[in-house]
Amino acid sequence: MTASAQVIPFDPPRDHIVTASDLVRHFGVWQERAIRSPVYILHRGRPRLILTSIDVMDALCAPHAAGAGGNDPASAALLDSVDDMVILADQDLRVTAASRSARCYFGTAVDPGHSIDALGPDAARQFLAEAIHRVAASGLTESLDLPSIRYGNRSLTISIQPHPGGVALFVHDVTIASDLRDAEAERHATSETIAAIPGIASARINLRGYLDHPEAPLARLSGLSIDALSSVRFVTLLDIASRVGVAEAIEAVIAGGHPKAVSATMLVNRGEAVPVQIGLAALRRGAAIEAVSAMIVSRHSG
Repeated sequence: MTASAQVIPFDPPRDHIVTASDLVRHFGVWQERAIRSPVYILHRGRPRLILTSIDVMDALCAPHAAGAGGNDPASAALLDSVDDMVILADQDLRVTAASRSARCYFGTAVDPGHSIDALGPDAARQFLAEAIHRVAASGLTESLDLPSIRYGNRSLTISIQPHPGGVALFVHDVTIASDLRDAEAERHATSETIAAIPGIASARINLRGYLDHPEAPLARLSGLSIDALSSVRFVTLLDIASRVGVAEAIEAVIAGGHPKAVSATMLVNRGEAVPVQIGLAALRRGAAIEAVSAMIVSRHSG
């Protein structure tokens, strides 16, 4: 008797969904992304095709025993090809396989043979176990939020879904999304605070010394339009006597990453030059410095 296959509904992450036209225009970008995790290609607004790597296809096409719960090389290779935290368990609710990201996050708790409910803290293990049993019995997906067993100040959303021979758990650290929202709200509030104070402006200077995405406070301070600011080097906003010192300070921040402060005189379009104090700090992406953040404060007594 052949067991019917069960389909695990999966909502792919937004940054792994692409339209056919965008895929053609930027194939190189999506090709690199598909090597790390499958890319879903939309047709009339719905995912229809998948771009993935040879390794994943080899794993999918490899012969495997019917009803295998995931404790085989093909399943392990497939799990390791995705960025999400995924854990598979058998009918006895023992871990059979876990993705690389899940192993990094949970450690030995997701080693094969361990009880799947150990992913929750002691106070929530029974709650998690009951939800897993319900999904295994009913075939209906459930989702719940639990504190992280590894990081006490973080929260996890666990989607429990039926899987051939057991269940599959898709785990997301929802604190990351919350942290990003908080950081964006704080950045927006800081920008509004700067905009409310005359004589102060912020700027982002790229590694070539040009302004990136200049905003209204800098336009107001310099007397130039935002469009004009978008095409100039930062030091050209200063008088000739100030340019060398500020350029050297920017280069020092890029080279060493340490914050700098420098005095200068800012030119004002159709107005008198203004003495300013400029603070400079490195903007990092991981260990790499990708730009310099500048804060410009007028020292004009008025």
